[in-house]
Amino acid sequence: MRFLFLNQYFPPDPAPTGIQLAELAEHLRSRGHQVDFVSSGQDYRRKNKRGRLRREFKALGTILANGLLGPRPDVVLSASSPPCLLAVATVVARRRGARSVHWLMDMYPELAVALGEVKPGRLSRFIQSVMGWGYRHAALLVALDDDMAARLKSAYGVPSETIHPWVSEPMLEAAEKAGATPEEPWTWIYSGNLGRAHEWETILRAQALVEQDGSPIRLRFQGGGPCWAPAQAFARELNLRQCEWKDYVEEAALPRSLLRCHALVVTQRPETQGYLWPSKLALAMNLSRPILWIGPVDGAIARSLRDLPGAGIFAPGRAEEIARWLLATASNGSPATGRATEGRQDRGDALATWAGLLEGL
Repeated sequence: MRFLFLNQYFPPDPAPTGIQLAELAEHLRSRGHQVDFVSSGQDYRRKNKRGRLRREFKALGTILANGLLGPRPDVVLSASSPPCLLAVATVVARRRGARSVHWLMDMYPELAVALGEVKPGRLSRFIQSVMGWGYRHAALLVALDDDMAARLKSAYGVPSETIHPWVSEPMLEAAEKAGATPEEPWTWIYSGNLGRAHEWETILRAQALVEQDGSPIRLRFQGGGPCWAPAQAFARELNLRQCEWKDYVEEAALPRSLLRCHALVVTQRPETQGYLWPSKLALAMNLSRPILWIGPVDGAIARSLRDLPGAGIFAPGRAEEIARWLLATASNGSPATGRATEGRQDRGDALATWAGLLEGL
């Protein structure tokens, strides 16, 4: 079979979606299939001075134009970046006599409405109708967890398969080789993109309470994103003295940078539950450090984290409870055991499931 993958980013760009698609493509090639890839050619981490909307419309146009070129595919597989890529993929698939498969990594326009980026009304209803058209014409839909599958079913009445994100092979190798000893003082870290869907105010309020307690516990932000500057301003407002801000690190160095800390924090605003899955969580779940989850406490992610030793699961706004968890975890003195030994199995199972679904079309 010949597959055509459509996504805004593709390696060597470090976007997590592109990396996952590249590994799926390599797995399919190893099974004798042919895979072509069309992206926007844009940089995931580069700030766009001309505006996000213009950037994403340009990406859609580039992917549409290039998707209609080249050898005819049997299957067009699209991810969710840029928003409404499914509509472009459906047009490409129908024009080229191929089947459409959609990997739902973000759910639009619902996510944009939940974040206040798009107001409920004619525009959101129009986008929903376009996305519904794409969902109904897809031969296969794949969601990232049960919450996303439930959202898709309730909003559009379409079934989907669930395949959890996995940790890439290079990242697994880097994690296995890292072996970093946590530095002192005791440090908890938020690493990666600090986007609009991520809760950060609770993190900073918890750190303020820890500092008021006189503890030397340190908070580190590593990465960047649209909420980076507002979070820094709020940290200054709280007069935090033990809060660090560091740039992104190279992918190969990421596991070691995380293992130099004592706890890993991952967040999600509750209103986005089921509309996305934090990509940074996959790696965190495969490192031998306790995870602090600040997000929905009744969803699929929280249920999976309850199986991990030492995990802290809190709703946004629970800064006092989080501060107590940090103080107690720091005094315990030993990191929790993660799922490092299961990372390769998770990756292998996910790729095998994908191959089985695609070859069964």
